[in-house]
Amino acid sequence: MALWTELYPNPHAPGCFWHDITVKTGAPNIKWCEETLCAVISEPANTWSNLLYILIPLIIWQFYKKQLQGGLRSYPVVIFIMGAGSLIYHASNFYPTQILDFFGMFLFTGWCIGMNLIRLKKLQESKLSLFFLSYSLILTLLLHLMYISKIKFQMIILIAGLVIIATELMAHAQTRKWLFASLGLLIVAFGFSISDGSRLWCSPTNHMIQGHAIWHLVAGVAMFTIWLHYVELTKNKSPDLKVLH
Repeated sequence: MALWTELYPNPHAPGCFWHDITVKTGAPNIKWCEETLCAVISEPANTWSNLLYILIPLIIWQFYKKQLQGGLRSYPVVIFIMGAGSLIYHASNFYPTQILDFFGMFLFTGWCIGMNLIRLKKLQESKLSLFFLSYSLILTLLLHLMYISKIKFQMIILIAGLVIIATELMAHAQTRKWLFASLGLLIVAFGFSISDGSRLWCSPTNHMIQGHAIWHLVAGVAMFTIWLHYVELTKNKSPDLKVLH
């Protein structure tokens, strides 16, 4: 039986910058359309497109300082970590940095679920960080078990998204315009990512834009509209709304 570091093909050619560490630690379980360059930044399009995830937290820190209270304080940090993890992963393209990429997504989905549980009075706001950190560590362990079992762990994010939607629907909200905008953006983004992964739209030598890169860009905009959704909840003081504070 092959070692878990040998379960997936090395995307880096011998002698390339990331080849040896990939041999030692393992290759990612998926190969996106963009060809892997023999360079420090192995997937330029899929790398630079993560910069929007870095920009969104900077915008929030600069222009939404008054809203950075309670559970909302951790949101820009979570998005920054998610963006940085994805950027590092696509630049290097080996298994430990893929874990970093998914850990950031686990933080994000855990934050959203945690915020909805606060609205449902199932979680104390003071325990939000403990909740989404514990959630992320547990899912990271599950990810590795699925990796060595050759099960696509990308499905974890889809299931987490469904849990977010379910807890959102269970919670009261007088308006969800920004939520609907976010869902629309994420559906479009997901379509581009699927077209990339399935090679429906694939131009491997295009290092400016790729379907997966568009996923990053459109989903990055959704990270901002999701922020606006939760900010709007804090502004609504209706007595029948379980308000975040």
